[in-house]
Amino acid sequence: MRTFIFGGSFNPVHTGHLFIVQEVMFQLGYERAILVPANIASHKENHTVITPQERLEMLHAAVDGIPGCIVEDCDIKRGGITYSIDTIHYILEHYDITGRLGFIIGDDLLPDFGTWKKPDEIKSLVDLIVVRRNIEDPIDSKYPDFYIKNKMLPISSTEIRERVKKGYPIRYLVPEKVREIIEQRRFYK
Repeated sequence: MRTFIFGGSFNPVHTGHLFIVQEVMFQLGYERAILVPANIASHKENHTVITPQERLEMLHAAVDGIPGCIVEDCDIKRGGITYSIDTIHYILEHYDITGRLGFIIGDDLLPDFGTWKKPDEIKSLVDLIVVRRNIEDPIDSKYPDFYIKNKMLPISSTEIRERVKKGYPIRYLVPEKVREIIEQRRFYK
């Protein structure tokens, strides 16, 4: 099955994440998305106010019933800092993949991709799929295999956490089941 990895903090998962999954499946013909929440992201500031297990629970709720989407908790089980190369090796060893494995990276992270742990090995194992988050035109880089011309939705996990903290509504920014979990469990207050 043609498969891509979409990793991230998902703190919380929001409709922009799910929109990216849909766009990559549609534009590149992938059949399966494996969403992998990081335990501790190596390339982002740590904004954790909830546990990795709670982020995992929200991610499961978000993709429940979406064809072709599965959640993999290998990075959380491994513990420590999450490195993409470890995630990629795990997926290649534990899943039946047709063709080359795809790997999602946001255009905001692409300029620093060369500083990641083993970027050339990552590139040798996967097709690097760049999705637009902040930049209208493709970034000149030796790494990408594909640029997705996705609509940029102005939604971020940071903004959602801030809205919750201030008591603002988040309906329609996150999947409804995720909103219910956030409100019932008082996450990000």
